[in-house]
Amino acid sequence: MRIALIAHDGMKAVMVDWVGRQYRELARHELVATESTGALLAERFGLAVHQVASGPLGGDQQIGAMIVDQRVDLMIFFWDPMGVHPHSPDVQALMRLAVLQDVPMALNPASADRVLRSLAANGRPEGTGVPAGRRRTPSVRPDAARRRTPSSPAAGSRPAAPPTASRRSPASRWADTSPPPTASRRGPWSAHRSGRPATVPSER
Repeated sequence: MRIALIAHDGMKAVMVDWVGRQYRELARHELVATESTGALLAERFGLAVHQVASGPLGGDQQIGAMIVDQRVDLMIFFWDPMGVHPHSPDVQALMRLAVLQDVPMALNPASADRVLRSLAANGRPEGTGVPAGRRRTPSVRPDAARRRTPSSPAAGSRPAAPPTASRRSPASRWADTSPPPTASRRGPWSAHRSGRPATVPSER
């Protein structure tokens, strides 16, 4: 199994202490680490550690690429929650890839101890459903991309009748559909037309 070991500068001492306690278990596996962390562990414990570039110089991205290629089975990342990191986007991208590819990840000594105890007891990290080194990558369900097509009518069945309501033409929108006026306005000459004498207003 290949285990990636990463520690920020503020957590290097914590990583050294943890590796010292778990030396026997870690020596059984293949280790990969960023440059400064790997050099420190190799010098202190004599472990064979494959070193990539330093984290701020692209080492986090290199380990992320190994995760995508399914060449990392477990990641131990002691990150400093109180420090300011200029390469925070790389750190977030690395954690995102570990979650996306379903790689077990420990961010502190307590969770790292739990994962290693699970490895010693079961031969694979606790919580994974497949043996180490044969992870299942996220994929789209084969039936999810299958688009449904309208089914053809059964033989002998009559097709549905088209809707009977007709659409109004644009010209019909402007047709005057209001009823005619019931009574005309009475003006001064309306009485003359009806045969009655017109009433002329008197002058005052």
